[in-house]
Amino acid sequence: MNVNPYDDFIFFDSCAFDGGDFHEREASERARRILKKNGKKVMLMHSVVSEIRNPHTPNWIKEIEPKSRQTVRLNLTDSEKLTLSEIEKIIVGNGQAEKRKSDCFHVFEAQKYGGCFVTADEGIYKHFGIIKENYGLSIVKPTEFLKLVVEYSEKI
Repeated sequence: MNVNPYDDFIFFDSCAFDGGDFHEREASERARRILKKNGKKVMLMHSVVSEIRNPHTPNWIKEIEPKSRQTVRLNLTDSEKLTLSEIEKIIVGNGQAEKRKSDCFHVFEAQKYGGCFVTADEGIYKHFGIIKENYGLSIVKPTEFLKLVVEYSEKI
């Protein structure tokens, strides 16, 4: 994987901090602390911000939002609508699109800006190969991302 967490856009899915198992959540928080210490701000997509603001989200996760850089929702072009539809077909398959709509949009938005999408969501992660091949977006688990952060932090 050719992802440099200091040169590429890095987007975190909200479940990277409050989903998955303990090791994935801990890896996300540790990676975020290392990046912060080295002057790299966490990027949040506007669609993830609404999830972080959920009343059930732990306070320490909510504190990430005001300190992060955020994308802005824009109207989609016809080409972008087609890409989003293709991503929905990959992630949802024969499942119910409504249940995965926000997840698909997170992946769409991350691929739009390029870089890397960190998620503990197995339903997204299992499609990392086809998403990378078709759209150039690297999708990684938090534990994989932490390894990249540690590796590149030693070089700065």
